[in-house]
Amino acid sequence: MSGTLFYGGTIVTQDPKYPAPEAVLISCGKIVAVGDLADIQPRADKATVQHDLAGQTLLPGFIDAHSHPIWAAKTRGAPVVDVRANIVPTYAALIGKIKRRVAVAAPGEHLLFFGLDAQLHPDMEAPTRAFLDELAPDHPLGIQTSNCHALFLNSAGFKACGIDETTPTPTGSIIERDENGVPTGKIAEAVTWTALESFYEAWGARRLAEEVEQQILAFVANGITTVTEHLYMPFYKASYMAALNQKLPLPRVACYQQATTPDMRVEKLTDADDRLWMAGVKIHADGSPFIGNIWLTEPYLSNEITLERMDLKPGHTGGPNYPQEYFERMVREYFSAGWQMTVHTQGDRTIDMVLDLIETLLEEMPRPDHRFRLEHCALMRRDQIRRAHALGVQCSFFINHITHWGAPIEDALFGPERAAHYMPAGSAVAEGMRISLHADTPMTDASALDLMQAAVTRRAADGRCLGEGERLDIETALKSVTIDAAYHIGMEDQLGSITPGKHADLVILGANPLETEGDRLGDIPISSTWLAGERVYGG
Repeated sequence: MSGTLFYGGTIVTQDPKYPAPEAVLISCGKIVAVGDLADIQPRADKATVQHDLAGQTLLPGFIDAHSHPIWAAKTRGAPVVDVRANIVPTYAALIGKIKRRVAVAAPGEHLLFFGLDAQLHPDMEAPTRAFLDELAPDHPLGIQTSNCHALFLNSAGFKACGIDETTPTPTGSIIERDENGVPTGKIAEAVTWTALESFYEAWGARRLAEEVEQQILAFVANGITTVTEHLYMPFYKASYMAALNQKLPLPRVACYQQATTPDMRVEKLTDADDRLWMAGVKIHADGSPFIGNIWLTEPYLSNEITLERMDLKPGHTGGPNYPQEYFERMVREYFSAGWQMTVHTQGDRTIDMVLDLIETLLEEMPRPDHRFRLEHCALMRRDQIRRAHALGVQCSFFINHITHWGAPIEDALFGPERAAHYMPAGSAVAEGMRISLHADTPMTDASALDLMQAAVTRRAADGRCLGEGERLDIETALKSVTIDAAYHIGMEDQLGSITPGKHADLVILGANPLETEGDRLGDIPISSTWLAGERVYGG
């Protein structure tokens, strides 16, 4: 039996049946045996590679339960200019970078800048169409926000995207207009992602293929062996099939097709090796806390960030993305077809609306194992967590909001009381829920260890802790990026633990996370990543 035998280190299986094994044998892409070295070694033959862990730690490969690999490829790497606040710390510097890029642009070149941030660019002013026309009168130009939900365009950009005063605003989208109906610069939600396709297409398929490869390598370099494509569209298939055909180390991809209309067909996407499959459908019930289009029972705070940079009115409580009847019709259509539904929810009032609908649907169409998922769950209340758990609803938390935007969440957006329970992962676990954590790449970069650190420490960039009571212990945090994340995508029988019969997707770490201080988890080195029994990263 050729394969690989791992021994000589710590093995964390995430399977209680194998609490502290000495060895793991894999062959033909599967885990064959887990247990004592003396029992397993005789099952290896002369061709079996003997892999001495040398004191390192072997774990199941990490699972990012909510990500956007193709979208990440589109927003990373030239010609996109990265202007996130950790790279370009002020709005003035951001504008300076735009001017320098415009000065060297080829005639008619499409220019896109990613990372404008009302919370982290301290001198930000919302760029108007007129202002952007001054910066780039002859080039299609767009500035996308770091949360990905909004885009600012100049006139050439609107023309390239096919948006003018006669363009109807798509349901679930925002096109800000003047009194004559002329777009003034800002668009948001679904129309943003549609508009950006004109930029990506202008750069050609080769550029996209190159960036897809870079994103694949970034995932496996972080020990991530399974991702989701949480905004899948049918034309994404070509990129994924090309990666598989080129023998790139593509992580397993659980796709969630974007819901657009109630009668949209969902692609029957399957792969015999469990590398690419259609797991369900995703719909945005609301938007981003950082542009103000989430639905709240209590309003945003009123201050310079919310009133001026975000351009919100005093007492702003936002609203849902779609008219409620339209939203219900879509969810009902997909749910009745048997799909797992994942719903983007940030505001607590949005969550009330979604849970009301789920309860109705389960009364009308009982399904014992529906695994309805709420995505992000920023301002979910404790009573909503209890209700969701009772309904069998799962929660996946975008915990990196704490590390990246923790200070403005507390000081500018919602105040200390709400900030202490923002992304309430600890409360969900206390109620008995199996949760997952995610990076929502490209909004933040993929790293399961960083997710664990964020959940365990809840420490913002300035060092403050947002809600000690919502912190996770390390063991639970590890489950949230392995076996519980596998449960969230309906693959717990194939992934997420080192168990005989499961896929041999593994990661070897330089230290045992269960014996590491919480604020050092992100520093643990990834020694190697194994996908379907093959080493795809490291030595």
